[in-house]
Amino acid sequence: MLSLIADIAGIAAAVFSLFAWIKARQIQKELEMERTRLKQKVQIVLRHGGQSIPLSNILLTRAELTRSEIMGYLGMLPTKEGRRFNLSHTSTREFLEQIEGIKEGTKEGTLVIPCTQAELKQFDFASVGNI
Repeated sequence: MLSLIADIAGIAAAVFSLFAWIKARQIQKELEMERTRLKQKVQIVLRHGGQSIPLSNILLTRAELTRSEIMGYLGMLPTKEGRRFNLSHTSTREFLEQIEGIKEGTKEGTLVIPCTQAELKQFDFASVGNI
């Protein structure tokens, strides 16, 4: 009788171990997919009407995509007057929602920043070279 109980316990332990191993493999795959997703590059584009200026020198990963990182990179772009840039869209809730959507993967990997003509003209893209 005791050996029967030991056999049942051994079989139950093996079954539970198999389920635990399967779950661990599933979690490992999901973690790897998340790491891959967070490493994807995000393109930043300044857009006014039909004119789009992709900033190809600025490629952030989804993990790095925060408002402060974007503002820091945009701040490194030279301006014609030598002053700090001003993009009104970067102070809106829509901008923050767009960032969150890209980070979560619900939006495509391109961050489009709508600009006015005056906002585009403040940047000195000619001195940057290959933007």
